[in-house]
Amino acid sequence: MILILRRSIYGALSAEARHRYPAIKDGEEHAILMLRSLSSSSEIAPHDDILRIFLMACEVKTVKLSVTGLSCLQKLIAHDAVSPSALNEILATLKDVSDIVSFFFTVSCFISYEIESIIEMADEGVQLKTLQTVLIIFQSRLQPDGEVRIRKMPKPK
Repeated sequence: MILILRRSIYGALSAEARHRYPAIKDGEEHAILMLRSLSSSSEIAPHDDILRIFLMACEVKTVKLSVTGLSCLQKLIAHDAVSPSALNEILATLKDVSDIVSFFFTVSCFISYEIESIIEMADEGVQLKTLQTVLIIFQSRLQPDGEVRIRKMPKPK
C-alpha cells in the first residue's frame, strides 16, 4: 500500500511547482524521502509535514497545483495515512479552496467570455476534486463526528 502512495505522489507537484513555488517542490522532495523510509501507510499519519505539503499545494491559486494537491490528499485519506487530529486543518483547507473557487467565479463575471470559460472549467475541476475529497473523508476513519465539524466543511457553490 505504501508503494501505491509513493508512486502516486512521486513528482506530482514538483513539475508544476518547480519555479513558482519552490517551498512546495522542496516539501514534496522531503515527503518522498520520508515515504521511502516507511513501510506502511499507517506510519505516515504521525508525520504532519507530509500532509502539510499537499495542503499547501491545495491553497495556491493555481488550478493544476490545487487539483494535484487535492488528488494526493485524497490518496492519503483513503489509505488511512492521515491522523484524525489533522481533520480540522484539512476541513479548513477545503473551505479555503472553496472560497478561492468562489472568488474566481466572481472575477470571471467581469472579464471576457474566453477567459471566463477557461476559469469556469478550472472552477468545475477544483469543485469536483473538493467534493470528492469530502466524500472520501466521510468514508474514512476521519469522519466528522458532530454538527460543529460538519459546519466547517465547504459548502458547494
